Amino acid sequence: MSNIREEYKCAKKSKFMQAVFIGALAGAAISLFDKQTRYSVLENSKSCMSNMKEFVKNPNGVLTQVSETSSKVRSTVEKISEDVSFISQKVEEMKDIPSQVAQVVMETKEVFTAEEEEPSFRDQERISLN
Repeated sequence: MSNIREEYKCAKKSKFMQAVFIGALAGAAISLFDKQTRYSVLENSKSCMSNMKEFVKNPNGVLTQVSETSSKVRSTVEKISEDVSFISQKVEEMKDIPSQVAQVVMETKEVFTAEEEEPSFRDQERISLN
């Protein structure tokens, strides 16, 4: 019984795909009623055929282009990876800066506080000169 259900589902899917394909063909045929669309399809088809002929005549040239392009992409990805690493390193360094600044401010405050509490050497000279 489950076999019949599976066959029925497959047949439904098959009919669905056939309907989609027929609908696509009908849509393409209707779109070709427009003169500009026909001209565009004709030009693109000629260009595609020309490219295919070139590939058939010189497959090594196309493979070389693909190889060069993949090499460029690979080097670009590596450079981006290095840049991301550098940026993340700088971000980590910048996270430490506020604590370092706070420490410098506290040390500066302690120095000024200590100077206010103790009379300086110059203050003692002024007192002795008077």
